[in-house]
Amino acid sequence: MALKILIVDPDEAWLANAKKYLVEQMYEVSIVNNGRDAQLALYNDKYFAVILNYDVQNHSCTQVLKFIKTNYTNQRVIVIVNNKELVDNGVVTEEKLQKLGVAEMAVKPFEIPHLKELLEGHQSLGDLMASVTKKDGATDEIEVTVTDENFSRIKIDEFFSSQAVLFDIYIKLKENKYLKILHAGDSFSKERIDKYKNEKKLDSLYFHNNDRRKFIQYNNFLAKRLIDNKAVPAYNKVNQLKNVSEKFIEEAYTIGMKPQVIEQGKEVCENIYLLIESQPDLFSVLRSFQNFDPTAYAHSFLVTLYSTAIIKQFEWQSKATIETTAMACMFHDVGKMLLPKELAGLKVKDMTPEQFEAYKQHPILGAQVVEGNRAINNSIKQIIMQHHEAYDGTGFPYERKGNKILTLANIVCLVDDFVHIMMEDKLQPTEALRKILTNKVGVKRYNSILIEKFINVFVDPEKIHKEVALPSNSRLVNQKKVS
Repeated sequence: MALKILIVDPDEAWLANAKKYLVEQMYEVSIVNNGRDAQLALYNDKYFAVILNYDVQNHSCTQVLKFIKTNYTNQRVIVIVNNKELVDNGVVTEEKLQKLGVAEMAVKPFEIPHLKELLEGHQSLGDLMASVTKKDGATDEIEVTVTDENFSRIKIDEFFSSQAVLFDIYIKLKENKYLKILHAGDSFSKERIDKYKNEKKLDSLYFHNNDRRKFIQYNNFLAKRLIDNKAVPAYNKVNQLKNVSEKFIEEAYTIGMKPQVIEQGKEVCENIYLLIESQPDLFSVLRSFQNFDPTAYAHSFLVTLYSTAIIKQFEWQSKATIETTAMACMFHDVGKMLLPKELAGLKVKDMTPEQFEAYKQHPILGAQVVEGNRAINNSIKQIIMQHHEAYDGTGFPYERKGNKILTLANIVCLVDDFVHIMMEDKLQPTEALRKILTNKVGVKRYNSILIEKFINVFVDPEKIHKEVALPSNSRLVNQKKVS
């Protein structure tokens, strides 16, 4: 069933072009050129989304928004601003529009296909699946020339699809050259995928970055299904979460901390909690799981996985605590995006003293990136800010010490160091932890009870006796609730 869209814009030519394009994209589109007719259209019909120009007359944009907020509380509204100076001067801001119920703001100039991206950003998985035009079989393959930076890669063995493919699937022929092997709406053809895997010896598939959100939505749904299925091995569940988490982090780093992106993050974090909470043999996977992909996204996923596993060892652990820490872990290094470009990919040991001083600011910059985002609470911000603070006071940026550091932040500090060792030295998890334990100076960076709990992560829970008192060099402040 086609989703209904109402476009309200005073420019008749732009209206006609926008309608033509969106109808071709399988939307049902109504158009009006003034605010009064917009209100009348809303009274007479229901719409998935309203695209409203800020300059609309005969009932202004603000009047229409107040009408919608009063009468249609859940209506999605995207506001288009023609004059960028209004945004630059603070006359129109996302925050002001959000108070009027606006989901998103788009500033011209932009190409009309951008409307499709905006709309898809607010669609549920059900909306996406319902709006795909299903075809029998698979469409002919098409060779395309597109720059590599426009594509996301997924291992061919880790690609899963609904019965009707939700987005175009490609294989890479050579640099900037791809072959579209499945079109959106095609019946999923495992035979065609296997042909390239077995006959052509290809190990990867590709999809356009614009479809990354669809990938995340479907694979998040699939991850929950796998986690709920007790017959599925724990490794498969972790691998599925790895794929969806890495693509989510990539999406957030690429398009920013938009509300709909954060909502997807919450779903990912909930799946991580479900896995940590319900999988009794997870320890066996955590003991041997290897992922030497050097990207920031792979690093962030591993920090998330092992940090939440440590929290699970504490009696004060809760759903809120695990999900809060998971979100903080995914964004713990987001401040690196604001560092000088010459620091990108540079290891700390290779930095000059001046470069290291600049690098030490990334936790503060990360907290600034998430500042003001209503979906990011203060606990997440504080973990990001403190994730390099060490228990012995040798950390940064503020050289906090002991109980002045959040327990959750010191957990992330420990796991962040652990993952760097595991990935850079290509060690199995237990070997990386052993390297931390045998460094008598470095181990002082962490509250010792956290080390004890980390060891427990790799041990069969049935062999851990609850009555055993674990030693600690400090008082661990219980965090029964993280707001």
